[in-house]
Amino acid sequence: MMQKFFKPSGFTLVELLITVAVVGVLIGLLLPAIQVAREDVRQMQCTENMKQLMTATQKYYEAKEEFPYYTGLHRTASSKKGTNSSNMGYSVQAAVLPYIGNADLFATFADAYNEPTTKLWMWLGFIEESSRPAAQTDIAVFRCPGDDSALKASSVLTTKNGRCGMGMDSPVASGNYMACNGSGTGYNYDHTVVNDGVVGKKNARTLKMFTKGAANTLFFSEAIIGDTSRYNNTPAELTTPWIRTATVKSENITYRGEVNWTSDVPGIEGVFADDDFDIPTFVTANVDNWYGLRGFSWIIGDSYSTGFTTFSVPNPKHPDWCDEMGIGFFAARSFHSGGVNVVRADGSASFVSNSVDRKVWQKMGVMK
Repeated sequence: MMQKFFKPSGFTLVELLITVAVVGVLIGLLLPAIQVAREDVRQMQCTENMKQLMTATQKYYEAKEEFPYYTGLHRTASSKKGTNSSNMGYSVQAAVLPYIGNADLFATFADAYNEPTTKLWMWLGFIEESSRPAAQTDIAVFRCPGDDSALKASSVLTTKNGRCGMGMDSPVASGNYMACNGSGTGYNYDHTVVNDGVVGKKNARTLKMFTKGAANTLFFSEAIIGDTSRYNNTPAELTTPWIRTATVKSENITYRGEVNWTSDVPGIEGVFADDDFDIPTFVTANVDNWYGLRGFSWIIGDSYSTGFTTFSVPNPKHPDWCDEMGIGFFAARSFHSGGVNVVRADGSASFVSNSVDRKVWQKMGVMK
């Protein structure tokens, strides 16, 4: 009888190597597609968050017949640098909490919010006591899922010694979405007085003022949450402008008006933001410190925390900068590839490219 030989089952070494190689190629092809799909989901969720925020803002308008604004006080004839000027009020986000399903949270600090002389937060000071539970509450709709910074991951900024930036007596929750403080041109980078955008301090806007139309006026855009740290000035800081804000030396700037902080005249003397104003050069020559506090608290109504201007195109390579009271230039930024999400006053949302014409972008931040 003829003996039968059976081929052993399984792969030969060559077949195994070929299979591994094919699988490797397939994974190499799939991973970018998976990453793109995930980014599409993150960007879609970000857009939905911003639409929801704008819908809440519109509901506020229907109830109050005006848009929300920063509640901090104007500079007045009796104010001094470091007092009234640093009276940080509540943000647009704080105002619209009742319209995004957080009425109970708003109620915890409503009395303070409605009191015009309340100081929510003083520079290097304390959060107003009744507002602390809200200030440390993470609100998902205020967060971009594409920003996985350490501050976002940890949910709140834990600080020391009762002082914000250098420490706060309680943690504060961060946010990515910023209200438009205007074009940043001329003196419109000063959010403490009337500017050409939709949001400023004690500066309520109505639809009648929108001479361009609500559909042509930005209300919210994105920013990247800072890294919460403080740094001395070194050239390395310029390589990561999206996580730190340059603070200009106080001796290098003065304020417009009769005496420092004694009028509602906007802006910093010598800083008129026209086409010739070069932020990188100004920062390099004048920086004192770098703070990673961008977007550190959604409840505070000030540019570094919840505002932006359209002076520079989205995601500029230069850093944001401000004076020690937060007056300055804060750009729209995101980790989305190629641009930022925005929402206009009529509720329409879109994605704006980093390559948008600068003049077009500036005009988008102007209410009229």
